[in-house]
Order: sequence, then structure tokens, then C-alpha cells
Amino acid sequence: MNKLYRILLAASIVLMLGLLSSCQSQTPVPTALPSPTLPPTPEPTLQPTPNTDEIHAAIVNALMALYVQANRMEVTTVTGDGEPQTNVIEFVPPDRKRLVDEKEGVEYIVAGGIVYALTTSSGQWEETQIPASTFMSDAGITAEQIGSTISDPQWLRKDTLDGHAVNVYSYNSTTSSGDIELHSQTELWVGEADGLPYQMIIDGEILGASTDPGTGETELKAVKALTTTQIDFDPAIQIEPPTP
Repeated sequence: MNKLYRILLAASIVLMLGLLSSCQSQTPVPTALPSPTLPPTPEPTLQPTPNTDEIHAAIVNALMALYVQANRMEVTTVTGDGEPQTNVIEFVPPDRKRLVDEKEGVEYIVAGGIVYALTTSSGQWEETQIPASTFMSDAGITAEQIGSTISDPQWLRKDTLDGHAVNVYSYNSTTSSGDIELHSQTELWVGEADGLPYQMIIDGEILGASTDPGTGETELKAVKALTTTQIDFDPAIQIEPPTP
């Protein structure tokens, strides 16, 4: 009985395996679906680097805007002593300018060819004998004149400034004040959409004055300085001659 049981059990297992094998052989095995064909990823489009003439023109046009559009500049200068000095300069074309020097406690307004001054000590506006050309020496400047002072113009990179897309340029420049030459290297942030200058960092020389203690005479000379200028173009700026 035991032998017969083992035979029947074995037969049953074989039969079950046969049925399972038969079912498995008749059931189609699902095949993997082909991966969808994706369009090729396009190569990023790189803007061509502007050539030297285009860079030079962009710099000149940006700087020219400072002489033909109303603007406000906050100018911070650090000279050899390491102490920063900040001035605010407003300009309304063609011939009105306002300059505030908080450190010295003086404010100037140039209007109608006259320079007015307000000092913290006097507390009132006074008409001065300072020539207007002291503040307006660049009046009537042309794009050709600006271009002649610029050398080695370069496009450095794209950047953002106060949330706006800008192109950053650099250039060297040489200007003259009397017999004194002033050399500098400038980085200039120019709006990508409007071509206007919004920031300048100038590493170079400015005109400084020193007094000879022996003679009391004032000597002008080139002084090393780092100047950072923030620029805002605002057509609502108004500069009126004060009432002394």
C-alpha cells in the first residue's frame, strides 16, 4: 500500500508538473515595450562674442548716455589713506548739475552758468565765484571724443545687477587735466535691454590737490584711487537755481 501510494503520489506530481509546464508553454510571455523615441536634445545656442568694434561702440554709446539723459550717480572713492568718500551727483542736460559732499558738508548747484553753494556752517545758499566749467568741463562732449580716450575694450561676461540682465565690459582710458595725464582701468555694467550704464568700477588715478606747507601753494597731481559709481536714469530729476 505504501508502495502504491508512493507511485500514485509521484504520478500526481508528474501530472501536475506536466500540466503546469503545458500551461506555461502556451501562455505568451509579455515582451518589453520599446522605449519611446525622444527627439534629440538641441545643443545650447551660444551668443557669439561681439567683435572689438561692437564692444567699443557699446561702451561709447553707454557713456554718451551720461551726457544726454538726466541721471543720478552715487560715487564712492577710496584713495591711498583707505577712507571712503561718497558724493551724490545729479545732472539734467544740457547744463544743470547738483553735487552733494556730505563729508565736507557742502552742496553745489550749477545752473545758468553760475555755481551756488550751501554749507552746513552758513545754512544758506550763496552765489560763488567758482567757474561753472569746474563742474561742467565735459559739456558738449561728443561720442568721437569719448571713443578717442578708450583703449583695449573687452567684453567680459553676462551678469545680473539689481535683477536686470547686463553685459560687463572693461576698457583702459587716458584723460588729461592741464598737463596731468590720468590713467585708469574700468569695468562697466551695461543694460542688455536698453544699453545704459548702471555701474562703473574704476581703478586708476584721479586729480588730487595738496598744499605746500611752506609756500601755501596748492599743487594738483595724479592720485591713486578706486571709484565705484552706481547710476540711476530718472527723467523726473529737476535742478533749479536756488534763491540766495
